Amino acid sequence: MVSEARVAAESTESLRLTPRQKTIIRHVRDKGFASIESMAESFGVSAQTIRREIIRLSDRNLLQRYHGGAGLPAGRETLAYSNRRIRNAEEKRQLAEAVAREIPNGASLFLDIGTTVEAVAAALTKHTGLRVITVHILVAALLCEHTDFEIILAGGLVRNRDRAVTGDETSEFLRRFRVNFGIFSAGSIDSEGQILDYDYRDVQVSRLAMEISRERFLVVDSSKFGADAMVRIADLSEIDAVFSNAAPPPEIAEQIVRHGTRLVLPPAAPCAPSAAQG
Repeated sequence: MVSEARVAAESTESLRLTPRQKTIIRHVRDKGFASIESMAESFGVSAQTIRREIIRLSDRNLLQRYHGGAGLPAGRETLAYSNRRIRNAEEKRQLAEAVAREIPNGASLFLDIGTTVEAVAAALTKHTGLRVITVHILVAALLCEHTDFEIILAGGLVRNRDRAVTGDETSEFLRRFRVNFGIFSAGSIDSEGQILDYDYRDVQVSRLAMEISRERFLVVDSSKFGADAMVRIADLSEIDAVFSNAAPPPEIAEQIVRHGTRLVLPPAAPCAPSAAQG
């Protein structure tokens, strides 16, 4: 629980922020990462203005500067991840159940990082005999507690904010394996059919995990359609099925159809007119 002293400190801190700075912080908190160009366009100011604001906020440890954009600093990232775990929890549960229905008992699979993949892991606890490779400590812990699956946790650098294992060592570790299914998350699907993320280290691991997966499922909630990620993971042509809680915008639905990828939606979700629902 957040202490009263911390709440008071943050309230006092917020009084010293300009309206634009408060908006930038909210924007980054909602997205996890935001590029300078996208914020400049959204707020109707120059990229140089946004860059200066990010420098000021970074000096106060309210944001973390990255090349081309900004994210949340250590500690606040962890809190943001915890908030994302409970945001749209019911929609994520329904989405996860749709993925779990396509995984047979006894299958081998790779589970990526992310709150939606955590929900998939929870849905898979009803299965038997699964052999799971993951790069997410929280997923491994959940499955260890609730199943007798064979679980392999990849080695590498542990990132504090979300307990993800990443880096070159992780990719090299994954090269040893071959799995029936790969369950992946992403930061964005754009209108050109590209799958994108925010951290190049995660992308490197995801690319290798796709190579070792015979069938590839992408699990994304509707906020990821057209979101502001900038590091390319793959194209939709490399994905067998996209699972989401809601139909994508028409331009992305057209890309899904063009690439021959299945779109799988929960029964209650409206289906895009031009997309084939699984």
